[in-house]
Amino acid sequence: MALYGISGSHTTEACPLNSDSSAKLVIQAEKMNVEEIAKNYKIQKIIGQYHSALEHTFLWIIDAEDSHMIQQFCIDAGIASFNAVKIIPLITFDQVIETVKKVNPQ
Repeated sequence: MALYGISGSHTTEACPLNSDSSAKLVIQAEKMNVEEIAKNYKIQKIIGQYHSALEHTFLWIIDAEDSHMIQQFCIDAGIASFNAVKIIPLITFDQVIETVKKVNPQ
């Protein structure tokens, strides 16, 4: 598996605090088992979901097989309907250290 970040942002007008249609999607997500649905998109685990409400941004950290399946998850789940979304491949800081040691041994 691989780590990915799903980073998103929306306008103040599209915010679920201000938009009925966005609010319906968020409330609907609460009722669904997102972890189970995510498995249909080769997402093994949602590690964390972090939101900054007044910045209108979010970052989810996930363990997944395929970035294209993550993209489809964002579309099908409605996340992409009111957010600009980026799918970011991630590595841990320990992996960064190991890579640096290989490239620049001391």
